[in-house]
Amino acid sequence: MRAKIGLLFVLILLFVFFAKVDGQDLQASPSNKAAKVKILKADFEQMLEGAQAPEGKTYLALSLEWENIHPKQKVKKRDLEGKPDRTMGVGGLASGGSQGSEEYVDADVAYMIPNFFDHAYCLADGKSYPLDKLTEKVPGGTGLNKSFAVKKLGERKPVRLVYVVPKDAQNLAFQFFDYSYGHILIPIKGDLKLARGSEGGAGKALGQFKDNFIELAANKMSFQSEFQGEEGPAGWRYAVVELGGRSLAAGNIIQVEPKEYTWLQTKEGYLYYCGGATSTEDGYIRFTPEVYQSQTLGFLVPAGSNDFVLGMRIRNKVYTLNLGKAVLPEIPKAAASHIDGKTMEIMFFGMKKKDGKVFLDLGIKSLVNSGIEIQTADQFILKAGEEDISFDEEATSSGFHRPPEPFTIPPKSFVRFELVYGTEGVPTTLYYRGYESEGRLALAGLK
Repeated sequence: MRAKIGLLFVLILLFVFFAKVDGQDLQASPSNKAAKVKILKADFEQMLEGAQAPEGKTYLALSLEWENIHPKQKVKKRDLEGKPDRTMGVGGLASGGSQGSEEYVDADVAYMIPNFFDHAYCLADGKSYPLDKLTEKVPGGTGLNKSFAVKKLGERKPVRLVYVVPKDAQNLAFQFFDYSYGHILIPIKGDLKLARGSEGGAGKALGQFKDNFIELAANKMSFQSEFQGEEGPAGWRYAVVELGGRSLAAGNIIQVEPKEYTWLQTKEGYLYYCGGATSTEDGYIRFTPEVYQSQTLGFLVPAGSNDFVLGMRIRNKVYTLNLGKAVLPEIPKAAASHIDGKTMEIMFFGMKKKDGKVFLDLGIKSLVNSGIEIQTADQFILKAGEEDISFDEEATSSGFHRPPEPFTIPPKSFVRFELVYGTEGVPTTLYYRGYESEGRLALAGLK
């Protein structure tokens, strides 16, 4: 069987207008070298365009006016021939030289924003919040990924942006990143320095990590019966994690698909991937440079489980953050195991039988530096006498220790799970069809 090792899909976006200005500082300024921004109005609303703000949050509808202040530039008139008139009727200027006269004209330089979503943030009490999708619905709003242009010197153009921010936030500011002409930072409420927060990191947190690529902090975890309008099934609840982070890859945004690359894991090794997050329209969570980005992630977990470690996979590196107690997974002693070449180790810990079902307690330890996708039905066959039995998908998925979805083993990680098989026979062997080899694990200890 050919190995199917999952490829990581993490976007690293070149941030804002391509060229970084050396020594650029985030000082308060309503303008840069090309544009000036004025806050016309800031409305805080619990209900906006028929949508209720999440618990503990409020909508901030920010009405802005953008003015083009870029000086006109002289261009050769012949370079504009056959093109739309950019001189706005301005007369030419003759310039002599050894090759004869060359006529120049003054032309406006448009101030272009590729999209607001990558560039415009609200800072609240030291954390950064992205645009909300209601920006596309409110009067005067714009598409999250739609370009915005103020074409002529002196031209002014309004736009309305919407953010979801903490209801009790005391210090807020509007932050616009432009690495070519300069950043824009305008206070909205309270103290600007407190809105931006400390340069030194996340402060007190449940768990933190920092390298030369990213800084992460798990700030808070709580349990609730529903998340983003989805009620947890009986016996399950949502572990809701507030995650802060900042890109340290200069001039780049880091984006991660949370449902595939973030998870919670128990001390026993059971793993639960993220079920939803306050993410981009494309489903990513993101970390911006220079200021912290706040995310909220929801994980569907058994109601009886309280202690977890948060895992995140970025560029095939696994980051782990404690969420209170240190509960890094422990691998129990296996009753049987099989090493599948250099790919992974498959472990059998025990089994039990109940109501015509056999429950296998299994684990996989990755030996590679990339994710491993598991095809359960094809790779794990139970043998009971002459009978070959595939796992019972419905019974397996209803259990608290079901395989994670997606069933991907993070790099160099251990994942424990339970598979359920329907049989009245006595199971003797678990056949494993591997990526590099086949194995047969002798089953014993049926309870």
